[in-house]
Amino acid sequence: DFSSIKENWVVKGGLKNLNLIFSKEYRYGAWNSPGSLYRPIPLTLFAWQWQVAPDNPHFAHLFNVLLYALTGWLLWMTWRRILVNYPPALTAVAVLAFMAHPVHTEVVANIKSVDEILALLFCTLSLFSIWRYFEKGNTGWLFFSVVSYGIALFSKESAITFLAIFPLTIWFFTDKSIAQNLRISALMLIPAAVFLLVRQNVIGSQPDKEIFSVLDNFIVEAANRGEKLASAFMMCWRYLQTLIFPHPLVSDLGYPQMKAVSFADWRALLGFFTYVGMGVWALFNLKKKHFLSFAILFYLVTFSLFSNILIEIGTSYGERLLYLPSLGFSLAIGYLFCKIFNINDLTQIWNPNGKGAALWGAMGILLAAYSVKTISRNPAWFDSGTLYAADIVHSPNCAKLNYHHALEVTKKGIDEPTGTVIDSVQVMKGIEVYSKAIELYPKYHDAYGSRGLAYFRLKKYDQAFNDYQESLKYRPGDAKVLSNMGFIYFLRNQLDKAEEVYRKAIKSDPRFVDARRNLGAVLAMKRDFPAAIEQWEEALKFDPQNVILLNYIGSAYRDMGQPEKGQPYLDKAKQLGGK
Repeated sequence: DFSSIKENWVVKGGLKNLNLIFSKEYRYGAWNSPGSLYRPIPLTLFAWQWQVAPDNPHFAHLFNVLLYALTGWLLWMTWRRILVNYPPALTAVAVLAFMAHPVHTEVVANIKSVDEILALLFCTLSLFSIWRYFEKGNTGWLFFSVVSYGIALFSKESAITFLAIFPLTIWFFTDKSIAQNLRISALMLIPAAVFLLVRQNVIGSQPDKEIFSVLDNFIVEAANRGEKLASAFMMCWRYLQTLIFPHPLVSDLGYPQMKAVSFADWRALLGFFTYVGMGVWALFNLKKKHFLSFAILFYLVTFSLFSNILIEIGTSYGERLLYLPSLGFSLAIGYLFCKIFNINDLTQIWNPNGKGAALWGAMGILLAAYSVKTISRNPAWFDSGTLYAADIVHSPNCAKLNYHHALEVTKKGIDEPTGTVIDSVQVMKGIEVYSKAIELYPKYHDAYGSRGLAYFRLKKYDQAFNDYQESLKYRPGDAKVLSNMGFIYFLRNQLDKAEEVYRKAIKSDPRFVDARRNLGAVLAMKRDFPAAIEQWEEALKFDPQNVILLNYIGSAYRDMGQPEKGQPYLDKAKQLGGK
């Protein structure tokens, strides 16, 4: 949630930043590195939520819950229409299984994952509209379907897989001719083309391309294409395993908890034969219009972009990525339940074929198991600290998970508003966890930088400086580390060196408010007030309600003998609660 909302100045600026939201990469407001994500609809929602209720996660969580509930209702309304020739009990079981599945805990509990909810919600609404068109013959429903699909695409890129789902669903569950099917499905190429063109314009305008780190996706460390495929199939099996038996649930299984493998590894072979077998069976039964063929193809198609088989993405594992594909899995559950209990009643839901007690008794057991797991998992998502503390048990050798756990452990020993240490023992515990992250991945620049900051808080400046240097060895342009190093130079009264590294920091990230504030302070110490004010004014563009900056500018004008110019800044700072 931090890079999407809490530390994203574009989002925190509210709806006045709509132009930036639609014209920049997803995390433009959080860091200055190139990215590959374009999701303006969720960012617009976040901006509105922040504008209405600043820094109030309860408000945003409520939206996630409501949108999830709306998705459940719409899934029922849509698939009951699509599966009109199947027992309604099948649809009911499928939708209930989907809504209760514990793997969705992350999507609902993590505010940022509303992108997943919106994508499925509007893809489903698009399908619903197509079926309403079939029922009513009103072309307005087709227009609504196209618009809905466009919203889904601008919510999350993975909605593009529905270009295959639309014709597949129409072919399986209607008697429309291939020509009619293609005419309707082809309409969805309009929003897809618009989205792809806009996305290419935004992502392509960046000076550099995003480079995936081994810490985010361990598959990038694979020595060759064979190892990449083997590693991807290994993780494909892990995803399917999580759907079938959702325990344990974990937010990250990164390097070196998981490492690249070859096809000599049984997990890679199991994944390969399972997925290839599923695909071959589904295609073999395609002409028969076997329901499981559809369910499998739905899963494989919607999961394809996350598999790391077709393309490499920015992560090797994330339970949220199963949100859309799990609908195919849930449809398969609905079919299997009806098959096991020999349900073919097209009218009854609660007592089909007189077997309601057996059917819903079995489903009740599954829902109870799902619910127990979901309820037990929810507390882990209370905040970042609880999440990483819970997950480190199941992924102890994930360097990135250890790093984020260290951030939270250290945070407990520091008074965040002032940055002062209130529990040095707790901070040292955090340093120990940082050290483990570095041990797991010796080139972990972020871990060096954050451990250095922890040492700095403890006033162990030499150790902090050494960690900053080590961090910059692996990422020379890290703006935060450069800025933190500059503060040590400042404390040592080495103002020229401080100015040098602060300028490097803002060259690396021109939107970095702290570096500009600190550079301005150095320039003010040198009595170069105009240059200092220039830096502070630039920083205000990205944080217009920063009381410290306003006070600095007001004081600088006063020290220049121009108090009348500085007074408006001081007045605004006072209005915002400053002194």
